[in-house]
Amino acid sequence: MLKNSNNTYLFVINFLLILQLIFLFAIKYINQDLSLIYFSPLLTGNVINLLIYLGLILGIFLGLTNKKFALTKKTINSFLIISWFLLIISLLSTKFKIIAENVYFYEQPGDKVLTGILFLLFLLSLLYYLVLIWSYFFGKKRPAFIQNFTGTVLISIASLILILLYIDNVGYASSRWSLKKSEKNIAVVLGAAVWSGNIPSPTLSSRVDKAVELLDNGFVGKIVFTGGSAPGELPEAEVAYEYAKVKGIDTSKVLLENSTANTADQMRWIKNNLIEKADSIDDIIIVSDAYHLPRAIEISKFFELDLKVAESDHRQDARDKLLTKIREAIALFNFWNFAL
Repeated sequence: MLKNSNNTYLFVINFLLILQLIFLFAIKYINQDLSLIYFSPLLTGNVINLLIYLGLILGIFLGLTNKKFALTKKTINSFLIISWFLLIISLLSTKFKIIAENVYFYEQPGDKVLTGILFLLFLLSLLYYLVLIWSYFFGKKRPAFIQNFTGTVLISIASLILILLYIDNVGYASSRWSLKKSEKNIAVVLGAAVWSGNIPSPTLSSRVDKAVELLDNGFVGKIVFTGGSAPGELPEAEVAYEYAKVKGIDTSKVLLENSTANTADQMRWIKNNLIEKADSIDDIIIVSDAYHLPRAIEISKFFELDLKVAESDHRQDARDKLLTKIREAIALFNFWNFAL
């Protein structure tokens, strides 16, 4: 009877974990207004999610079926309650305005920052219990909180280091994208920061310079400037447009998109507004900086976009380059796991 009870409990736990994984997948596509018909288990982020849950399911199975290990139902129950709670409130944070629209943190809307923190706490809960569950297999006594917390932090740091290596060595290389001259090509300049006084930041101006270069050399026939605005600023797209006019661009070959707030928004805009006109477009070329292109490419894969890329000539000193890459690694980590 006791064995049947344990089997039933194990079945219920596994069912709830699989259901949570499916729910997480659904949230990722909901976050980007995409149907689940676009789901692919081969996308990097989905593979990461699958591996984490496989580790949890296997660890719980071994912990409950092997009497040598002291994994308790109380531990498992607390994990499920905490993880489900964090996942649900993370989803709710995407549907309700909690922070005022004019509140920004590091040029990001406060609501999006809050959502990112909540999803990150959810992921950390998964990693913490993954470390906790497997610690029972390698320790003679119940693992201490500080040991599990340290293990969670080390896994997170190792993940960021791997993503940094990916950005430098795997994610993007100019030689992988050969551009062909065509009036039917269109360059999409991804938005970047605007400085006070509606002055384009060096990042934004260098992207515009690259797009103008592509137009002047016959690689594209039109340019789209993208990007909305933070409070008190003109939209990034309009600032880019004004800068391009000073550079002498033919304004009849320019389109503006001034409602998107981030790279994912811009990829969605490309999918909804340019791809449907694919008969009149040969290649869509996204223009950004080398450090940003790996994340842009990963996001384009999520939207099933087949894009070309062009790297701006923007260069940074060693300190700014390191900080920027760390920021990009964190952003890519968030997108892979939650499509944020």
